[in-house]
Amino acid sequence: MINVFAIANTATNPVNPPITAILRVSDGETVNSDFSVTPNTTDLLCTIKVQALSTSDLQRIQNITQQSDMRAVYIAGGIKGLNRALQTGGDVLHFYGSDWLVTQVLEEWGYGRWSKLAVTRQTSPAQE
Repeated sequence: MINVFAIANTATNPVNPPITAILRVSDGETVNSDFSVTPNTTDLLCTIKVQALSTSDLQRIQNITQQSDMRAVYIAGGIKGLNRALQTGGDVLHFYGSDWLVTQVLEEWGYGRWSKLAVTRQTSPAQE
């Protein structure tokens, strides 16, 4: 089987080199004694490629007028987008010094071998 992701990486690396990121995978939640909820995550080191979202990507996610900072990310693996009904997602990528929430899976190839994700920059929590 031809690894299309590897071929695409080789062709695009000179103009858009991969970067290292941390994938914070949602791993359930803990209900505290005061009934507040604390999300649990597992951090995984990964390599990603980052691009601006294309016009067709923006139309697909219907966020053309949204004033948020969004990017397209290519990553090896089947990452899940935020889906409250299915209780999946909440995964976050950390790169460029910011956390980026995986808001939607735009494309997936090879039964989870690699994915194209729409990510949205998250605001940093206030420093205490």
